[in-house]
Formats: sequence, structure tokens, C-alpha cells
Amino acid sequence: MNDTVAGTIGHQALAAMHACVDHARDLLDVARAAQSGGKPHIAYHLATLALEELGRRELIGLESISAQSPEPPSWPTKHTQDHVKKLFWAFFGADFLQRQVTKESLEEMQKLARVIHSSRLAGIYVESNSDGLGIPREKISFEQGERLIKLALDLLGKAEAQVPHPTIEREDREIQQWFLNAADDPARSPYLFSGPSMAKLAELKDVRGWIRWLREEFADAEAKGQAAIQQELQRSRSLPTQKTRDKWKMHVKILSGWHSIRPKVLKAWNQKYDWPKLCPVPDKKNQLILELILGDNVPAEALWLHCWVMARLFVTALNIGTMGFWWWRMPEPTSRYYETLQDLDTKMRMTIEPSPSLKIDWGANRVLTEEDLGRVAMCLAALAGPGQREKHTACNLYIAGITFLSLNDVHWQCELQAYGSFHESLKAMMRDVGEWDGSTAFDAIFSKLLGDLYPAMPQEVRDIFIELTKAFEAKKFDGAVITLKEVSFIKLFCEAYFLKTVAPAALKATRQDHHGHQGEGVPAAGSP
Repeated sequence: MNDTVAGTIGHQALAAMHACVDHARDLLDVARAAQSGGKPHIAYHLATLALEELGRRELIGLESISAQSPEPPSWPTKHTQDHVKKLFWAFFGADFLQRQVTKESLEEMQKLARVIHSSRLAGIYVESNSDGLGIPREKISFEQGERLIKLALDLLGKAEAQVPHPTIEREDREIQQWFLNAADDPARSPYLFSGPSMAKLAELKDVRGWIRWLREEFADAEAKGQAAIQQELQRSRSLPTQKTRDKWKMHVKILSGWHSIRPKVLKAWNQKYDWPKLCPVPDKKNQLILELILGDNVPAEALWLHCWVMARLFVTALNIGTMGFWWWRMPEPTSRYYETLQDLDTKMRMTIEPSPSLKIDWGANRVLTEEDLGRVAMCLAALAGPGQREKHTACNLYIAGITFLSLNDVHWQCELQAYGSFHESLKAMMRDVGEWDGSTAFDAIFSKLLGDLYPAMPQEVRDIFIELTKAFEAKKFDGAVITLKEVSFIKLFCEAYFLKTVAPAALKATRQDHHGHQGEGVPAAGSP
């Protein structure tokens, strides 16, 4: 069996990779001249650009290979637009299958990329703010310039000595793409570098074998969770008395502010789950139809409320499982209250917008995947069903936050209400699973949570959210700055916590109910 090439790097991509190396060499030649001329801040910036080109080189190769997949991932292209990600790839490189990957080494590379980018910004822009005047030539020392040029030259030498392989073994390509997709997935990435995973890597001493083990663990976890998920979805469908036939069918249209929806992904869901069904909307790639079919055991007077609760639960699961934005409607242009604006001197039409923006930048459009919907199913099964409304507190608060996001515009800016809803939802989640007793100061609990979920988060960013937590707990908002950026972050914290802690705990309890005990080492659905 020919095991070589499910993936090849195209001729244009190979030429682009060579051009990146040549451009990096040109940038470093000028960087050394600037350094010799006593301008280390300029040299530092040029050396940083050289590193970014080396990072782009790696990403161009990966993008060329991944583009041949039936569902090519979007992250290689997104990383080429991100300064910090390009710097990270200059250090990480596409040859990671041959290197020893550890959580510490990965975090060190991520930290170095952020530090270099931050230093570069300080060295190329004059700043004038409440902290005083920032002069670029005073921000970068001669020694800093020398160190970065040396680092860039070392990496350039390795790149020049390395001949990109135009073909990649099928298995290497598959495990490489699986790992990189998982590392870019906010729901799966924490498990890649968890304690048990790192212990397994140390035991195997082989990156390929470790990734194969990880992939098998995720597959095994998904298989073991499907039975519990299926039972929970079926339980949510019916009221206590059994139906004798299908009687009601309701269609609910749901819109996405971030994801593009492909019919075959919805078809895969429908093949896996009997209920609810998901249908595409012709010519509307950001919309889907939730089809709810209920039996004759649901009386007409209960139909409206039962379907409304079920639809809200599904939308909650959809938001959390994809870490995106889904709702019954998307906000219209939020910041314009006028029809037109014209400069009478130039006769030109203009547009003015408030700052900060009244619309969240959800990033580049993402394609809804089967992995996304697998997490949606896990979330839907983990949420309390329509008949357990006393357990819906955290869900209702989360839905309130989504509602405020959908309403936010220039006439009613409700960032404070949206943030507060997600803040209270997170507290309710932590109280429900026993990680907060309801009386201990929540800012301390929240600080620990951020450390657990996002260990690489810069301290200054963490401090912003800890101060906001204190403000909400004290209900004193003087001086608190809350924009949609902060709202999107607290929403993400809720989703990450639900996926990491709440859903696995709920499904573990479900399996205990169904089987009388929990098997040793059985992971929660969707996570090893």
C-alpha cells in the first residue's frame, strides 16, 4: 500500500516559502545596518519582521497541505494575519513531529512571541498618554537589538539549511492536522497539555505515538458519551406519559453571527441523533432550522412553553458548544442613527462610528463542523431538561446575556447588563457543581478559575477581569470600563467552564444513574 502522499505542498507554495526566507535575509541585512547605525529600535522592528516571515513560511506550507482536505481548517490563514501567531510559528516550526513538545516549552514560545511583539510596538510608535511620553528610541536597548538579531539569524540559518519536503506521509499528515486542529480548538486544547497527557508523552517519548494516543482517547470519550447523550436527548423530548404517535412539528429558525453552515454537517447530526433534527436554509449559510417533533402526550396548552424552553436550551448548547454567537435574530448595524453624512466642502459622503465599536468582532467566519455539533450535543444532554426548570438558573442568566448582546445598539447600550448576566451565570454554574459555596469572596474563586482555564493569560489582562468581578460583587461601577470586548471575554469564560467542568460532571452523573456506577477511567463525553 502506498502510504505517501495524501498531502503535497504545491509549486507556488514552495516558491513562496523560499521567498519568505529570502525576504527574511533582506530584512536582517537592513536590521544589522540599523543596529550598527545606533538605531536599535528600528533594528528590533526589522528583526521582528524577519521572524514573522519565517513564521509565514511554516504556515504557507501547512496551508497548502490542509487546503487539500475536504473540510480545510481556517486557522492557517488566520494565523498568517496575526503578528503574535506568526512569531510563535517561527519558533515552533512545522517539524514539531520530530521535537519534544511539552506544556512548558509551548507556553515559553507563546510568551516569547507576545513579549517580542509588545516590545516591537513600544519601539516603533511615539506614545502620549496619561503615563507620559513614550519615545521609541528609548524603549529598545542596544543589547535587546543584538539579542533579537542573533535569534533571528539562528532561525534563518536553520530555515536556509532545511529543504521543505514537497510530499508528506499520509499518516504524518493526518496526525499533524488532527493535532493542530485540536490545539486551535478552545474546547479541546486544554486537554492536550493536561497533567495526564504530559505524563503519557513522558512515558512514550515519541510525539507521533503521543498524538495517536490523544486521538484515540478523544474518539473513545466520544463513543462512550454517545449513549448517555442519546438517552438524555430522548428524555427531553417527552413528557412523563409516553406518546403513541407524533403529533406536533415546529420549525425554529436560528441565525449565526460567526459560523457558516454546510448541509452535510447537519446531515451527519441527523444520522446520529433522532431528535432534534437540524435543517439547512437554502441560500442562507448563516442560518439553520431547528425541527422539534413532539408526540400526542404533549397537550396543546403545554406546546408553546415546552417548545420555547427546548429551543432556548438548544440555542444555549449551540452557543456554548461552538463558542460562537447564535440567536433568533442578529443585531442590525448598531452604531448608525443617521441615513447619510456629507462633507459640504468636499461633497463627499462620510461615515462616522463611535469608539469603542458597538459590535463585537467575532473574528473570521468559521465553518460549523461535526466536532462543534458533537460538543453541542454534549451540552444539550448536560443541560437540565424542560421538566427541570428549577435547575435552569445558570442557563437563564446565560440566555439573558445573549439577549442583551442581540439588543445592543446606539439607542440602548447594554454592555453592563450583558456582562452582569454572564457574570451571574458563571457564579451559578460554579455553585451548581460545588466549586463555589455561595459565601466565599467570588473574586478569589474567579482569579483561580482564570489561572486554571487560561494559564498563559497576561497578568495585566487577568487583573482587568478581577477588578470587574470585584465591581460587580460590590455593585459599585464607578470607573469600571465595560465594552463589548470585555463582554465577549466573560461569555467565553462561561463557555469554557461549562465545557471543562459542568458538562462532564452532568454526564458523569447521568452515566451513574443509567449504569449504577461509574467505570474507572471512563472520560466524560467529548473530553479525555
